[in-house]
Amino acid sequence: MRARLLPGLLLLHTAVFAQERFGLLHSNFGGTDIAYLNPARTAGQWPWMDIRLAGVDAFAWNSLVAWTGRPNPLLSEFGSGFATAGEGRLVMRSLDLTSRHRATVSAAVLGPAVSIAMGRGTIGLGVRTRAHVSASGVSPELGNFIYEGLNYAPQHGIRYNDIRLRALGAAWTEAGLNYAHILKAEGFSLLSAGVGLKYLMGHAAGAFQITALDYTVHDTARLDIHEITARYGFALPAMNAGTGWGADVGLTYERTLSEADGYLPHRGGAGCTPLRYRYRVGVSLIDLGGIRYRGAEAGTISAGALSIPDHGDMRVRGVEGIDSLLATATTWTRTQGMRVGLPTAVSVQFDQRITDFAYVALAAVQNVAAPTSLRLRRAGSVAITPRFETRYVEAALPIVWHEYDLAKPTIGFMLRFHGIVVGSDHIMPFVSRRDVYALDLYLRIRWMIFRSPACGNGKKARSGSLAHRSGAKDMVPCATPGAK
Repeated sequence: MRARLLPGLLLLHTAVFAQERFGLLHSNFGGTDIAYLNPARTAGQWPWMDIRLAGVDAFAWNSLVAWTGRPNPLLSEFGSGFATAGEGRLVMRSLDLTSRHRATVSAAVLGPAVSIAMGRGTIGLGVRTRAHVSASGVSPELGNFIYEGLNYAPQHGIRYNDIRLRALGAAWTEAGLNYAHILKAEGFSLLSAGVGLKYLMGHAAGAFQITALDYTVHDTARLDIHEITARYGFALPAMNAGTGWGADVGLTYERTLSEADGYLPHRGGAGCTPLRYRYRVGVSLIDLGGIRYRGAEAGTISAGALSIPDHGDMRVRGVEGIDSLLATATTWTRTQGMRVGLPTAVSVQFDQRITDFAYVALAAVQNVAAPTSLRLRRAGSVAITPRFETRYVEAALPIVWHEYDLAKPTIGFMLRFHGIVVGSDHIMPFVSRRDVYALDLYLRIRWMIFRSPACGNGKKARSGSLAHRSGAKDMVPCATPGAK
C-alpha cells in the first residue's frame, strides 16, 4: 500500500506547480518571464520597463499513475472547501509511446525582478526559489511493483534486469542577471543575443541512481538481489547547503514589417513605437550549470548475492541500518559532497504574425541530461500556441505534448490584464472530471511602464518626433496626396 501511495502523493501534493509557461512564453508583453526560456528575447522588449512583484509556478507530470473517479472538477473543489477532494482512486496509465516510466515535478516562488530597455541593450535582474524532482528509467515491470507493491503475484519468480534508473531532487534559490542586445538592425532584419548568469544557493538535495539492478521477487516474502550497482547522495535541508552557478544563452531573429535601419527601442522618434515583425525565430540553451552540496553524504554501492527473507518487514533506519543490511555482500564507498546539475535543455521557438494583434507560435524543449548523470531531468515538450495580444489585454490557448506523447495533448490557457497574469498549460483538471496525470498553474503580479522618459507622454513625443525644422533636409509629407 505504501508503494501505491508514493506516486500519488508525488502527483497530488504538488498539484499547484508550471514548467515552461507556454501561454506566456511568446508574449511581447511577457516582461521578465520571456528571458527564462531564451535570454535574447528581452532585447528591444516592447514595454520600456517591466517590474515583477511576485509570482508562483507549479508543474507535475507522470506516466505511471492517474487520478480517476473524481466527483468534481478542481474549480468546484475550491468553492466547496475541498469537501470531496479525497475521493477518487489511483489507476495505472498505459505506456503508449515509451518503454520506461518518467515523472517530473517542478515549483518556483518568484520574488521581485525588473527588466529595463536601454536602447539596443536590455538589462534585467531578479530572484526566485525553485524545487525540482525528476524520475526516469523505470521499467514497466518495476512500475508494476511500485504501484502494486512487491506482493504483485503475476511477476513473482521472474528474474528482471533494470538499468539507468534515476530519482533526483533539489531545492535552491537563484539570483539572476540577464543582458540582451540587438546585434544587427538592418533592412528588414533584427538579430539579437542574450545571456543570463545565475548565482545558486542550494537548500537541499537527494539523488539515487541505479546503473544495474538484477533481482527476483520470489513470493510475498523473499527477495533476491543478484547484483546491484548504484550511487546515492543527500544533503539535509539548510539555508546554505550548497552553492553554484548557472547560465542561459540564446539568439533571436526577427523579420520585421518595416525597415529596421537605425532602430533604437524607446529612444525617441520611431523607437517610441515597437518595431513589429512578420515572424520571429529563437534558439537557446537553458539551465546550464549546477550546485555543489559540500556537506552531502554520498557514495557508491556494489552488491551481489543478497537475499532478503521478508521484504515486507525491512525496518531499516538511517545509514547505519542500510550498512547492516548490505554489509555481508556489499562494496560500499562513501564520500563527502555531491554535485547536482540543473535541468538543462535546448529550446527552439517560432512566432508567426497572422494579422494585427493575432499570432500563432511553436516551441519545443528537449532535455539534454545524460541518463547516467546526476543532472535533474526536464520534461521534453512541444507546444502550439495561438494568442491575441494588446498592450493591456492578452489571451493564449497553448496545446502541449509533454514527453512527445502525441496521443495525449494537454490544452491550456493564459489571460493577462495589464501585468496580472493567470495561466495553465493543462486546464482540463480544473474544469472537467477527466483522469489527472498532470497539473500546471502559474500566476504573476507585475507592473509595466510602456514609454520611456525619452518618449515623453505619448502625444507630445509623437508630434515632436514628426516636427519639421526650418532648413532641414528631412522629408515632409505633401499636403495634397498624390501631389509632387
